Amino acid sequence: MEWRAFVQRYFDAVHQSILDGQHQRLLPFYLEQKPLLQQEWERIHRAHRQMRKRGAALRGVSGQVKPVCWLETDAAMDITVVWTGKSRYLLKNKTYEEASRRMLQLRLDKAAGQWGIVGTREQRGDQKSEGIEEQELRGTASVTAVEEAVSQPLLVVHGAGGYRADKAVAYAERYWNTTNPAYPRFNDDCTNFISQCLYAGGIPMLMSKERGKGWWIRTGKSADWSYSWTVAHSLYLLLKSGGPPMRAVAKKSAAELVPGDIICYDFNGDGRFQHNTIVVTMDANMMPLVNAHTTDSSMRYWAYEDSTAYTPSIRYAFFHIRGV
Repeated sequence: MEWRAFVQRYFDAVHQSILDGQHQRLLPFYLEQKPLLQQEWERIHRAHRQMRKRGAALRGVSGQVKPVCWLETDAAMDITVVWTGKSRYLLKNKTYEEASRRMLQLRLDKAAGQWGIVGTREQRGDQKSEGIEEQELRGTASVTAVEEAVSQPLLVVHGAGGYRADKAVAYAERYWNTTNPAYPRFNDDCTNFISQCLYAGGIPMLMSKERGKGWWIRTGKSADWSYSWTVAHSLYLLLKSGGPPMRAVAKKSAAELVPGDIICYDFNGDGRFQHNTIVVTMDANMMPLVNAHTTDSSMRYWAYEDSTAYTPSIRYAFFHIRGV
């Protein structure tokens, strides 16, 4: 079988498994079934459990898979694909559509003349590795020192200062699966995207010459940015401080949030936050649906139980944005 046909059949089977929760149909596609298939099955199972807890019923799953690059050797293939998927579900007689855009790497081998999957990896996925900027942040200041720096900035404020949540949400809906050419795109782009949304909503930058202070980005030939603009944990600390420019208010639960608010995710439960999303609307249960980058997501249920990064130790932080 030609590899393109194999990839098409595999993702058709994935879509059907997402719809009915039956992962057994994926078994023939894997040459090395553990732990690869186990990881995918657990993710599908968590997604179905999340739907049941919400009282929602999945009605349809569709998607498009586009190979963007591939390398073929004698009996192996390394393929990178962009997988854009949509899930349609019913909740209290209202239909919702959740969408995602994922970049996956597949490694295929041939056994008895048939292709099979021996490796998978998600690029720009929810599971965030520590980037260069986070390594720099760890090397230059403790969490306490960073928290003090962002909570007491002696900086110049640029911008109007009023927060228009509707404009932040409109920006999140416009750019959830693409990049605004006015800004750089990072491999771990979640916080950069959320910062752009907040800025589009009227939150002013706090400028500084030091990356460990303020909340800012400069583009062009001398492009630079603060840790709080691009690093998930640094933005969390700024929001937690309650200070300018967001003047965020911590909330106890997701149910207290409104569109334009921010959710921070500590997937491992170790106190270091790795991901951020923005609330774009509420579902029929008055719970948040969010947009995000890295795994580009639209109208995704806030709890992220379907995420590849999810662990039972996950912790959340909820922030209402007031503005300066």
